[in-house]
Amino acid sequence: MSEVRRFVVTPTDDPAAVLVRLADELSLRAASSTVVERTFLDTADGRLDAAGVVLELRHPVDGSGSASLVWTEDGRTVATHQLALPEAPRFVADLPAWPAADRLAGLMEMRALVPGPTITTRLTVLAALDREEKTTARVVVDTSVLRNGDDLPMLVELHELRGYGREADRLEKRLRAALVLEPFTGSVAAAARAASGAPAFLPSKLRLALHPTAPAAEAWRTVLRALTDTMTANFAGTIADTDSEFLHDFRVAVRRTRSVLQEGRKVLPPERRDEFRAGFKWLGDITTPQRDADVHLLDYPGLLASVPAERAAALEPLRELLVERQRECHGQLVADLRSMRRAQLGRDWAEFLAGDGAWPADDGGEPGSDAPDSLRPAVVVAAERIHKAHTRLVRDGRTIDDGSEPVALHDLRKDAKRLRYLLECFGSLFPASDVATAVKPLKALQDTLGTFQDTEVQAHALEDMAVQLVERGAPAATLLALGAVIEGVHARGAAARVEFAQRFAAFDSHTVTKAYERLSEDAEELS
Repeated sequence: MSEVRRFVVTPTDDPAAVLVRLADELSLRAASSTVVERTFLDTADGRLDAAGVVLELRHPVDGSGSASLVWTEDGRTVATHQLALPEAPRFVADLPAWPAADRLAGLMEMRALVPGPTITTRLTVLAALDREEKTTARVVVDTSVLRNGDDLPMLVELHELRGYGREADRLEKRLRAALVLEPFTGSVAAAARAASGAPAFLPSKLRLALHPTAPAAEAWRTVLRALTDTMTANFAGTIADTDSEFLHDFRVAVRRTRSVLQEGRKVLPPERRDEFRAGFKWLGDITTPQRDADVHLLDYPGLLASVPAERAAALEPLRELLVERQRECHGQLVADLRSMRRAQLGRDWAEFLAGDGAWPADDGGEPGSDAPDSLRPAVVVAAERIHKAHTRLVRDGRTIDDGSEPVALHDLRKDAKRLRYLLECFGSLFPASDVATAVKPLKALQDTLGTFQDTEVQAHALEDMAVQLVERGAPAATLLALGAVIEGVHARGAAARVEFAQRFAAFDSHTVTKAYERLSEDAEELS
């Protein structure tokens, strides 16, 4: 693969004049010139962009040839694929069988590719030749225009061919003498997004910068507003069922909101707090059926891989049932999200979050008069909540042994979530290093508890589906294969059950305990 040196021409000259100058003054020979329409593809949260990957759908403007999918990194073409139909892939399963497609699959995971800005580009390739007419380097001039007619900066790429490094160095000097060049380290996709005013990628993490000495009411309001923004950003994608992560991120924001409300005792007015706790519990409840259905479909390839290849085809009736169930759940969710109840909750919530400072008392009295913690330093109040949640998690975890019922682990998972949400939502009040030390072992414990919970739920759901498949007259081969799948799910759950003791011991250690104690010490120092 050749090295690519990339530059932006500044100030932008007339494209035709630039090409004439390059051909005349540098004795470059035109090799090709094509005009293509390019639509850039990425996930809604910009996973490809974050990894420096550009994936685009190209259509020849003159109608010659077929559409193609082009994958580039740092200006280098990694792979191309001619498409039978002029449609962009949506999910990992739709990607071409490229040798390195696993890299894209690892970046995308379950997310759908969505179209970004579209530009029209003239790509002119000029070749530098030696005396023997051998190509020693290539210069690619990219002149692009947005659909609204605005020009993007002109780009020049110098492609160094293997074995001709010195020739490329000399050509770069001549290019700099002929044009005003600045290094270009971005991507055309990013430039097109910026110039077109495309919306920012959805944030993948909750990022806050809370002030330790600010009143607790201010911190709670800031966190709740940020979570509301996340719900709003994922609402349309959830309704459209673009991919499962829109609903997942929407639900996480709802669960965090419920947790922040729960931890808002003595910070928020009690009656309004109880009102919204009930409202967001309902919102969480109505999203659960589709999320469960989504997870079953996401897990289906793994379930398929858990049985011998010769028995996998027998599970097709299960897949059809999963798809049918997901569609039914989505239809009900859309109806609920578009209901008057949800709309009223949204209006009331927006009104509640408006303004600044402590909330008025439920009886209309002075702000904060029925919420004594609302005016205390946020870092102190958050540290108290974190200490209490950590103490409860350790206490309850120590009571679990090999004979404990599954419900004990399920309840402990709720304790772990409570602590995790506190650290995620209010962690910016504390030194980042102390928060990281506290979160890492907690996350490992949560992963194990989550696997145990998920396998319990999945096994019961699959057993219920087995009954439905019997009622539908599914063949014996399907039921036998499903039985093997259920056994595999139970085995994964049993492994997680065994792993729990090790994970909890790592969390319930002196080092981790000291990390949580440091958060309380931090609160004293920062307040």
